[in-house]
Amino acid sequence: MENTHKFLQVGSVIFKVLAWASVAIGLIASIIIFIGGGAPEAPRVTGFIGLLLGIVYFFIFYIASCVISVLLEIKAKVDKG
Repeated sequence: MENTHKFLQVGSVIFKVLAWASVAIGLIASIIIFIGGGAPEAPRVTGFIGLLLGIVYFFIFYIASCVISVLLEIKAKVDKG
């Protein structure tokens, strides 16, 4: 691929890193809430919500990364042909 699309390639990698970071942060936050036992301000259900949101953000960021990659591949094949 050309260097003109380097920004999109970097963006794709950044989205993949954000995807894995969101899962890790959601998992860590939910474990902390479960171990802490929850409080009136943050019941244990908050741990499930944090984990669920981490998973949702993972899919959003990972799909964005895959879409960018597919579009770059299509652009490369169109330029060759």
